[in-house]
Amino acid sequence: MLIGNNPLNEKPEWFKKNIEIIPQSKHVEVENKKIKYFIWGDESLPKLIFLHGFNAHSYWWSHIAPFFNTKYCVVALDFSGMGESEHREEYSQAMYSKEIKAVVDEMECTKPICLAHSMGGAIAMFSTSMFPDLFSKIILLDSVVVLPPEKAEMMKSRRPKSRMEIASDSIDNAISRFRLMPPQPCAQEYVLEYIAKTSYRETEQGWILKSDPKISSTYKYNDLHEMMMNPKTDLEIIYGQLSQVFTADVLDYMKYAGQLDETKIHRLEGAMHHLFLDRPLEFKDLVLKILEN
Repeated sequence: MLIGNNPLNEKPEWFKKNIEIIPQSKHVEVENKKIKYFIWGDESLPKLIFLHGFNAHSYWWSHIAPFFNTKYCVVALDFSGMGESEHREEYSQAMYSKEIKAVVDEMECTKPICLAHSMGGAIAMFSTSMFPDLFSKIILLDSVVVLPPEKAEMMKSRRPKSRMEIASDSIDNAISRFRLMPPQPCAQEYVLEYIAKTSYRETEQGWILKSDPKISSTYKYNDLHEMMMNPKTDLEIIYGQLSQVFTADVLDYMKYAGQLDETKIHRLEGAMHHLFLDRPLEFKDLVLKILEN
């Protein structure tokens, strides 16, 4: 018995068309490490820069980026230690901010619009404390930048390392092990399969995730209340209606801290934390609507 909207996991034409568009792949060196970034579209157009979350990478945007190429050039980097960028001995919001700035400078962007998912949103906010004129707008994508004090203690980062260190004997077995963090189902299984396939590298031990396990233990982050209360750039939020992370109390606190108007907050119906994976077309429509305003 076949269950669900797409029980055979058939790839729709829009998905096949988008992932067949091969972006330019470039590198910029930041403090002796190569940082990979992708470019989709005409570089003379205004820029959108996409920032991924923890353990993600620029391929996460492959099915989304071409939707915006009529009016924008899309740029997406791999933070060091993730994707195809080189690894460091330790990681921090400050270092990741320098990597964003280096890509923006290399592209000769003038205040691009930034769309930042999850961990990437906190990095984007912190980067404006170092480089106040970096972006013209930040759109946080289910990204928790500040937490109520009582909840912050409960939700201290405990990044799982074990799954990153497990080697699989084949890429197919590796893909079968792949899980989103935090865990969630993904109705568009073909999207998840594509992301999983681009998340592993082959080593002598087998297929392992590209992400550096040291990120969990070395990552340095900052209290962003001051940046949220006194933002250096225009700020909007998109969150998933069913998000496991962006819960009602988090939303209320971020609205309070940032004194955000309701017109700057957008809910994506039916979406969970990885909202552009499980509701890609609805996500695209919502972002385009925001960009038109």
